[in-house]
Amino acid sequence: MLTPMEPTKLEKLVRITVAIQVITLVVCYFSWVLDGCDPFIPFISDTDTNPASSWAFTIGFTLTGALTVPLSIQFYNARRRWAEQNLGSGIETMNLLSAISAAISGISIIWISYTPWHEQMELHMVQARVIFGGLIIWALLSTAISLRMSELDTRFSSLSQTRRSWTVFSLMCLLGLAVSVYSYAGISLSIPAGHMDTVLECNDLGHPSLSLAAFFEWSMVIGFAGVSYTGAEEALLIDQ
Repeated sequence: MLTPMEPTKLEKLVRITVAIQVITLVVCYFSWVLDGCDPFIPFISDTDTNPASSWAFTIGFTLTGALTVPLSIQFYNARRRWAEQNLGSGIETMNLLSAISAAISGISIIWISYTPWHEQMELHMVQARVIFGGLIIWALLSTAISLRMSELDTRFSSLSQTRRSWTVFSLMCLLGLAVSVYSYAGISLSIPAGHMDTVLECNDLGHPSLSLAAFFEWSMVIGFAGVSYTGAEEALLIDQ
């Protein structure tokens, strides 16, 4: 088990992790566009198929995943200490499941950064579903935990409201992503292999439904970054 971090150091680690994630998305997108690829709109994984942007995808998401895992452990410990001081809070199980979900997502983020989907599509799709599924569970449980904290300590009220807003936004984007992919691929909700030829050419991504799905994917990931960023405030509050 990792040594517990001081609140200010944990806050900084949250900010650094989110900054790396956002910078990675920005660099991936603009590297893709500056190489002459269609700006409207690649899936995040599309940027890993182009050498101009794949380096940023691999480095950025490796760092993001590598920092997510220790963060999940640190927040598990911090929330466990808070629960011990606030008996009857009922967050113990949610805390454990939240930490496990975040850690699994972090490990999968590292893994997917070395699994370009034009080389191993089926494995990549499984990894993506594990990541997004884990992050959804983590976001929902973290939101429920902060709500419970706010009921026992009003200092957490603002945190709870902000986190709930980001979580709702992420879920709405997930719904938009699913509907957009369904309109293109049907009930399987998978991207047909033939689409990869279009991605590798990259100058015209083609179907509007997939461009819309990609927009919702980028937005959802930004939403998860927003949920993560609320951890900076939680880190300072939880050990006071």
